[in-house]
Amino acid sequence: RYGFFYGPGTWYRPDGAIADQARKGKSAIVGDGNGVWSFVHIDDAIAATVASVTAEPGTYNVVDDNPLPVAEWLPAFARWVDAPEPQRVSAEDALRTAGEEAVYYHTRLTGASNGRAKAELGFAPRPLLWKDA
Repeated sequence: RYGFFYGPGTWYRPDGAIADQARKGKSAIVGDGNGVWSFVHIDDAIAATVASVTAEPGTYNVVDDNPLPVAEWLPAFARWVDAPEPQRVSAEDALRTAGEEAVYYHTRLTGASNGRAKAELGFAPRPLLWKDA
């Protein structure tokens, strides 16, 4: 299982679709933004995938070391791409305009542990690029 991909060719890069949305002021934090997201750099995901070819069969969470709630990662991402601070919308308003999935991802999603991938695949993910932006 992979986290949300970021890096070259993905939505989460300075010239990607999510950055474009953020710069247009279309990013929002739903509710308290407590949903926790796990990201993974595309190059790290590739390395883990290659390593998995000869590894013990099973499920591996290929994610970075620091899952973050939307209320933390989205404002940091916006700063990283020189976008305005994301607006906040209630879960009720988001349910009407964006749907159940958006509300779930922003309020109830849980991050993943990469312990097994690190132990069995030698997975060594880089830190999230915008974490400290």
